[in-house]
Amino acid sequence: MQAETVPINSGFRGRIDGMIASVVPGVVSRAAKIFLVGALTNGFGNGVFSAVLQLYMVSLGFKAQQLGSIFMFNSLSCTLLSIPCGIMADRYGKKKMMLASFASMTIGMILALTSKTIPYLQLAFMFIGASNACATIFMPLYSSFFDKDDLEKAFGLFGLLNILSMSLGSLVGYVPVMLMSRFLVSDITSYRWVMFGAGFLFMVQYVFYLTSMRGYKETLSEGFQFKLKSWRPVIKFSALALFGNIAGGLLFSLFPFYVNQKYGVGSAGLGLLFFVSNISMAVSKGAAAAVAERLGNMRSTVIGLSLSAVFFLLMPLSPSFGLLSFFYILRMGTRFMSDPLLISAFLRSVPDDEQSTANSIRMISMNAGGTVSPLLGGSLMDNVSLDSPAFIGAGLTFVLAALYPLLLRKELDES
Repeated sequence: MQAETVPINSGFRGRIDGMIASVVPGVVSRAAKIFLVGALTNGFGNGVFSAVLQLYMVSLGFKAQQLGSIFMFNSLSCTLLSIPCGIMADRYGKKKMMLASFASMTIGMILALTSKTIPYLQLAFMFIGASNACATIFMPLYSSFFDKDDLEKAFGLFGLLNILSMSLGSLVGYVPVMLMSRFLVSDITSYRWVMFGAGFLFMVQYVFYLTSMRGYKETLSEGFQFKLKSWRPVIKFSALALFGNIAGGLLFSLFPFYVNQKYGVGSAGLGLLFFVSNISMAVSKGAAAAVAERLGNMRSTVIGLSLSAVFFLLMPLSPSFGLLSFFYILRMGTRFMSDPLLISAFLRSVPDDEQSTANSIRMISMNAGGTVSPLLGGSLMDNVSLDSPAFIGAGLTFVLAALYPLLLRKELDES
């Protein structure tokens, strides 16, 4: 009897197919694909800004506390407007809120890219925050393109693509260095030119989001009422999001400033670090569903957070930028692994007709942390020590890991 011939690459191909199946939902509709192109565009623009924005502001002469006072207006306006925007989305529809988000983002970007004084920059980030408040509709809209059984994979895919595009965008951090060295352009001008390109991408993303909504049907609520029967899980998810954002935001809201002041790192070094760390984060988010199937949602969440706290603590102890980068990459790869699980568990806990309102409350908690942490972190850097936000943030992350099994055991175990 002749032996059956087995292709030598069948095992490898099987593993690849298995990896793809663990990330990609069974059915990805045309609307979902178009929405994901918008997410790719957004991610690339965010990657560019992460590498150059704070260095641009340092070149304008701003200190840590001043930077915190500017960035906090993004989170502040988003915090104040998230619930009204969520209610209006349920009342008037997601498409109108998408247009409002586009208009506010346009105004904010124009101000941010043409202003050099603190009051105007604060106003710019206030408009950007208002745009983000209108974007409470994004995750409920995206989730509507998939079956509920596919939500973990859907959010894993979203996170994977968004972060991969952020990684590519962060490499644009090399462009200002090239402009300054080869064409003798000033640092302020080179940073601003690069940010103009990123700002344009932030406008373009809305073309894809709006296109994905063609034929989209939704049930509108009647009147302006705050309807939230599922308030228990919303409060628990929101409280943990607030705590986690404060813990991380103390250092990472000003991370480019931190490494620039401690190690003298410029946009090229930051861009490369963000590229590698975002790849690490993308892989971990993409593998979230597969890890959760093996360990369970709760265990994978707690283990990821605990490991991230250890790597966070080691960062300020690093004697060189290279070693800090190593711990930063490990921290990013473990800290956000649970995000797709938490988002899907959150949306499963809330009825469809309450999701925009509920997600607006979750965004309030996230942005409230973003309001406090940059100002507090900047104050600690200027008045205590450059490393103090890192030590405090790592300690709070250990506490966060312990809180999840206390508060969300039912929601995560049932998702």
